[in-house]
Parts: sequence; structure tokens; C-alpha cells
Amino acid sequence: MTEEFIHDFMGYGRVPSQCIVKIYSDDGETMICFIDIDKGTSVTNSSEQLASEIVNKFHLRPEDCRFFETYEQYDYETFDEVEYDWWPDLAQWVARDPKWKPAEERLKDLFTE
Repeated sequence: MTEEFIHDFMGYGRVPSQCIVKIYSDDGETMICFIDIDKGTSVTNSSEQLASEIVNKFHLRPEDCRFFETYEQYDYETFDEVEYDWWPDLAQWVARDPKWKPAEERLKDLFTE
């Protein structure tokens, strides 16, 4: 599965927000990248919300996913992998406690070219 789309979400203070979401699936692993396009709340500040929304929208298993984020308006200067703790909540998954670390350069090319 390969998907790319603009994702509308409600940011902090109910600010209408958007980001690009790119999803690549291969051999049972799903990689999801949130690309900030400077429209509303940042992908960093909405990280848990975005991860939860996408996992639930596509009925994914969080343990089979890897998450990334970057900023289009800064020419993808930073490219980080984000890990979450996952909690079930009323038949949905909720991401909590994000931890960021620099991602592998080869993965950056996958999402930004």
C-alpha cells in the first residue's frame, strides 16, 4: 500500500490544521510520515493525535508501524522517527508519550523525493 494525502485535523485551540501524510507498506511493516506544511498546529505539537488518527482510520496495528515527521517549509532539514506508547481506548488506539530521534537518511529520501 502506498498512500499520500492532505490530512485535515483540529489543532490546539480548535485551529483548523493540515499536513501531508505519506504511508508506505512493505513486507508487513508500515511507515508513516507526517509532513508539516505550515497550516495550523505543527506536526510535532500534534504528534500523538496524528498517529492515533491515522492508525485508527486505516485499521493498522501500531506494533507494525514506524512513524516519522519532517517540515516541508524548512526544506526537510530535520527528519525524525517518533516512537509512542500505545493504549487501547474504546476499540481504538491512542498514542502517548512520543519520543523523537533522528531517522536514517535513506528513509528521508523515501518520503521527500
